[in-house]
Amino acid sequence: MKKQQKTSIIMVTVGLLLIILGIFYYKNKAEVPEDIIPEETDTSLLPAEENAQNKADLANSEEFKAQEAIKKAKWNTAMTNARTAFGKGEYDKSIGYYNEALSYYKTDTVYSGLFVVYSAQNNIDKARIAIDNAIKLNPFVAEYWNSKLIFLDEKTSVSFIDLKRIYEEGLPKVDPQTKINLVTHFAGIAERNWQKAEAIALWEYAKQLYPQNSSIYQAEIDRLNK
Repeated sequence: MKKQQKTSIIMVTVGLLLIILGIFYYKNKAEVPEDIIPEETDTSLLPAEENAQNKADLANSEEFKAQEAIKKAKWNTAMTNARTAFGKGEYDKSIGYYNEALSYYKTDTVYSGLFVVYSAQNNIDKARIAIDNAIKLNPFVAEYWNSKLIFLDEKTSVSFIDLKRIYEEGLPKVDPQTKINLVTHFAGIAERNWQKAEAIALWEYAKQLYPQNSSIYQAEIDRLNK
């Protein structure tokens, strides 16, 4: 009997120890030691800082818009002066105004204007550079390609093969809605260069591109076949 009591006492003692150890374990698991508790970030200044930054961004934005407005106004004035000077035959002044416009914005329209002036002066090299710059900035405009082709055809000794190469370069780049203008324009150049078969092929292609004018294009084909 004493042996059973002793065994019971041991079991009770062990049970109590397990309970105490369990309580201690869960208590310590739930508490984070003070030395690794993250310090709270002081956010009291954030709203003010963000507000100040927003104001600064807004001020910079408004200042940028104001500067751009002034710059655009100067560009427009320079372009108007350039065109007016050209209309009066004052080519050097016109070039000066176009160059002023370039100092504000380098656009295809400025280079296109320079091309017109240099062409009028018969300045072949500068005219070609100007139209090339216009095309580089905006190859979408069929009229730039047309201007380059007729300029080279009339004022230089460029071969028809080279002209055709330029035409073929521009064809996939121009506005699809104005592609027909490039095709019909080059058909005329082909005819002037005694390329009759080439011209007829171009008029046939024009019929495919713009069937609304098929009768007009067919008339050109009939004329060339006579």
